[in-house]
Amino acid sequence: MSNNALGLLETYGYTPSIVALDAALKTANVTLKDFQITGGGLVTMMVEGDVAAVQAAIEAGNIAAETIGRVISQHVIPRPDIGLKSLLQSHEGKNKQPVEGPVSISLDEESQELEEKEATQELEEAPSQKLEEVEIQNKSENPGNHHNGKEIKIRSKKDLNRMKVVELRKMARGLDGFSMEAKTIKFANKSELVAALLSHFRMEVE
Repeated sequence: MSNNALGLLETYGYTPSIVALDAALKTANVTLKDFQITGGGLVTMMVEGDVAAVQAAIEAGNIAAETIGRVISQHVIPRPDIGLKSLLQSHEGKNKQPVEGPVSISLDEESQELEEKEATQELEEAPSQKLEEVEIQNKSENPGNHHNGKEIKIRSKKDLNRMKVVELRKMARGLDGFSMEAKTIKFANKSELVAALLSHFRMEVE
């Protein structure tokens, strides 16, 4: 390869991968080698450049992606073998036009399809049985029902299921006495967050 290192970063979800790629290209003098939607909600980006530049770019991309989503894996390959070069070039030939340098990537049909699959996956995670409504009374003296000083009104699990995972995580982090630690909240899926929030609000009502 003309460059000294290859960096790979895999995320769950399309949006975190775009944020990661943007941060990586802005942080160091690297070029985009490939950008793949591999299925199952996984997206992989590859960048090339000097070893130090690639390491800095991948680290910046990792940090940026974790602020809004989940990073599956990251790795930097110094001086990649010639066989790997052939493999990547073969893959590029099957793709659309290769992308080089800092780029602006917009949602295309493939990314929209990925978002639809993720939305369907979230709906399938919700239990099918009817769930009782959880009424949250207006108790200004109880700080547990407040998020960053603002009162929360959640009347049923449906209210939580309508929210995005990012919104649920943000709510959980701002609740006083919430059962999950910050690190657990960061990697919890939607069903786990909804269950923990329902448990939290039931405790407050009782």
